[in-house]
Amino acid sequence: MDILNARLSNLSEQFTQAGFAITAEKPINYGRQLKVTDGQVTVTVNVYNGKKGISIVIGGSQSPLKTAIEAISQGRAPAVGMKQDDKPKSNEERPPGFENVADFDNKWIGLDESGKGDFFGPLVIASVLVDEQTATRLSAAGVKDCKALSDAKTRLLAERIREECPNRYTELAWMPAEYNEMYNKLNSAGRNLNHLLAFSHAKVLESLLTQEPAKFAIADQFAHERFIQAELMEKGKTITLVQMHRAERNIAVAAASILARDRFLGSMNRLSDQYDMDFPKGAVQVVEVAREFVRNYGKAALKQVCKLHFKTFEQI
Repeated sequence: MDILNARLSNLSEQFTQAGFAITAEKPINYGRQLKVTDGQVTVTVNVYNGKKGISIVIGGSQSPLKTAIEAISQGRAPAVGMKQDDKPKSNEERPPGFENVADFDNKWIGLDESGKGDFFGPLVIASVLVDEQTATRLSAAGVKDCKALSDAKTRLLAERIREECPNRYTELAWMPAEYNEMYNKLNSAGRNLNHLLAFSHAKVLESLLTQEPAKFAIADQFAHERFIQAELMEKGKTITLVQMHRAERNIAVAAASILARDRFLGSMNRLSDQYDMDFPKGAVQVVEVAREFVRNYGKAALKQVCKLHFKTFEQI
């Protein structure tokens, strides 16, 4: 093993022992670059092998994580009390969405949905409960917004999330027949898709809080924040719920997005097997497939496979 690889191996072992995770590694000129995280902050570590031997350059603004990595790279143990888990988080170090939330305890629920914009298939909502340690492991595993992942990677990461978070996740799938029935009832009462989404988010949140209590949750803001607040049930009303745009930046919401998409993809596969047809995802290039479905199974059966309120339905 050459001197660079030996130093990298040593650093990796020490980072792991300190409770940190390496989320990425790539070659750079004369060395390699590591991305190291504690689950909240990520620091870039460039390790060079030059004429004067090994040199290490640590990027990012000053933080307890950077201080600890500097100590490790210099052959010193991190200062007592400097380990991230043992220090109160500053606002900047907290997970996205909770920077200014009072009494945040680093245990929180993320919620997200999949299938809202898909003509065929179900609407799926998922929730995931994480803490600092879980967040670090999920980040190290590559968990991020499912829209940035392939379907294959999404399905692999979904299994990893379920393994890392046993009894700390819930999933709700409104299959097309149920979805259409729910939507029609709401529409008759002067309500719309946002109300269905809000009710569904509140339902999975309540289910997860029944399994394990938490004080904080975060969801993407798909409408005015009052929509979900109005639907919260007994346990949901006791928590602090943050709603923000691009909430998938939060690791718990990203994990929920992956579980929801995985459940959606699995449901689409089952529909394809049931009707011996390939149903496209999204809302474009679906008309011809729907017409073929009608020829094979009749118009009345469409409610079993698609969302009838989409404008696309008028073209069939």
